[in-house]
Amino acid sequence: MIGRWLMNKILDPLPVWLQVALVLIIVSPIVWKYTFTDKETAFVLHNHTERPISEAIVGDVWIGNSAAFDGYSTGSGVICCAEVEKGRVDVQWKLSVTQNQYDSGLRGEHRAKEALVPERADDEIYLHVHIYPDNAVRLFWSETMQSKFQVIRGKEARDNVIGKSG
Repeated sequence: MIGRWLMNKILDPLPVWLQVALVLIIVSPIVWKYTFTDKETAFVLHNHTERPISEAIVGDVWIGNSAAFDGYSTGSGVICCAEVEKGRVDVQWKLSVTQNQYDSGLRGEHRAKEALVPERADDEIYLHVHIYPDNAVRLFWSETMQSKFQVIRGKEARDNVIGKSG
């Protein structure tokens, strides 16, 4: 009731064309946001290495961490939501160590690689970030949290997914 009275006090003295212009000024950014800007992305990190990843970053977006590959699953949880630009993007991650790896003298290392963000279909919201041994990184879009490359490890992943030239 107070809102209606206030709107009448503000809008009634204005000409109709100015009222329409004000409504368009208020509504147009909302329409622009949902029509012409990139859709937000949910990120899933997949670790195909024998070392845990303590943090991973795509562009400027922190996408989580992941345990070392256990032979069954490479996936972490989903980090939601941010926008990712088309084209090439920097992927950074920190390889951590298990207790046995630490005891044998292995220490954490920062790694970075530039990766291509593939074309995205309208119904794809999950960007799967796969990190392979020898610092190979590939990105794949999916409609679900599942990735068809989820349980491939090491050289097999490199040969089957990335290819000999990757």
